[in-house]
Amino acid sequence: MKITIEPITAVQKKLSFEIPSERVGEEIEKAYRIFQNTARVKGFRAGKAPRPLLERHFGEQVAAEVSSLLVEESYAKALEEHLLPVVTQPQIVTEKLIPGQPFRYSATVEVRPDITVADYEGIPVEKRVKKVAEPEIENALNRLAESFAQLHPITDRDQVDSGDVVRIDYMAFINGRAIPGLQGKDRLVEMGKENIFPGFQEHLQGMRRGGTAEFTLAFPQSDDAPSDSTRVATFQVAVHDLTRKEVPPLDDEFAKDHGECATLAELREKVSRNLQQAADRHAENQMEEELITQLLIRNPFEVPPSLAREQEHRILLEAGVLRAGDDPAAKKATLPEGLREEFTTRARRQVQTVLLLDALAKQLELAVPEEDLRQYIEEVIAANGAERQQQIEAFYAKEENRHALERRLLHEKALRSVVDKAAIKIVEESEGGEDAGGVAGGAEKD
Repeated sequence: MKITIEPITAVQKKLSFEIPSERVGEEIEKAYRIFQNTARVKGFRAGKAPRPLLERHFGEQVAAEVSSLLVEESYAKALEEHLLPVVTQPQIVTEKLIPGQPFRYSATVEVRPDITVADYEGIPVEKRVKKVAEPEIENALNRLAESFAQLHPITDRDQVDSGDVVRIDYMAFINGRAIPGLQGKDRLVEMGKENIFPGFQEHLQGMRRGGTAEFTLAFPQSDDAPSDSTRVATFQVAVHDLTRKEVPPLDDEFAKDHGECATLAELREKVSRNLQQAADRHAENQMEEELITQLLIRNPFEVPPSLAREQEHRILLEAGVLRAGDDPAAKKATLPEGLREEFTTRARRQVQTVLLLDALAKQLELAVPEEDLRQYIEEVIAANGAERQQQIEAFYAKEENRHALERRLLHEKALRSVVDKAAIKIVEESEGGEDAGGVAGGAEKD
């Protein structure tokens, strides 16, 4: 068998095959022996039909089956022998199979780019850290208390007033057609805090329990819209219930009942600690993203288009833009241009990051020991409770899920090797997000 590999781009190759006539003849003979024993030809008993008659009746079918077999066999052998990192199904173009002649076909494939990661040591980067302030702690405690609020019916009046939590049905129309996303049933609206649409609460104020109303509101004018393009929506609203929200007081009893702490001071310390950990993680994540950006700038490479499309498809599914069975290209075409570009850019960046970290892990000969996998799974079980242990272990017992976890941990190791060698400068931020006193402590690592 003769194989010629022709690079089309850095991530696309054309494989041309020529299979000797002798090998073609072997498979043709095998196929006709099978047909001779199994095919039913009018006027002949099974196995007795002459070869010329079989060729006339089944020649095209034999050619198709032999072509398919030879393609499958030779293509798999080529991938194994040449170690081609193919990421797509091949686009096969075959010539006509003719007995006594070599069989030729081509396979066009996309492959992973060949990446050697350079300049990954000593990358200068800022780590912008922030100390959690008292107002943030207070806000978090108030949100926690709000989450345990109870609603009590209002019985001393029938009219909607400020601070009420109102249960309503509503729909919005333009020229008699319902507006997607501007309709709801049994929706709870807290007066003074939540506004379904600009100007909506002003019309809800003063409505009576059991009453209905219809009013119009103009859409907010966008910067790029013509001045005469104002659209007006008609709202239909029905008020069902008026309730008053009762928020539990923040005291030691609240800390015991809802915070798993002995005192409010202990709960405040717990909330402060959690907020600080979240802020530290955010600073670390931002720094890592900047390091990846710098790595990609220093190590440009082409991305296989199919991988970018597949990742974009996954992003659209996760965002709820796509549903199973939708045509991704057709659905994407309905989105605003800016949003389409955002999804495309995000998908490409994610694929670039995976390919880069794959290459770096291989280059550094990193590996994930079995004990690391086991430790991660045990941490997941501890975070989710023993009642879910069996479910979690069954999930990671599946080969594809365990492989995905191993790859993720491998990427974390590769990125950590970059972080450990980076020239990190700590920058403290004030509450408003501005730098507080410039650099704190100078370079963390040289």
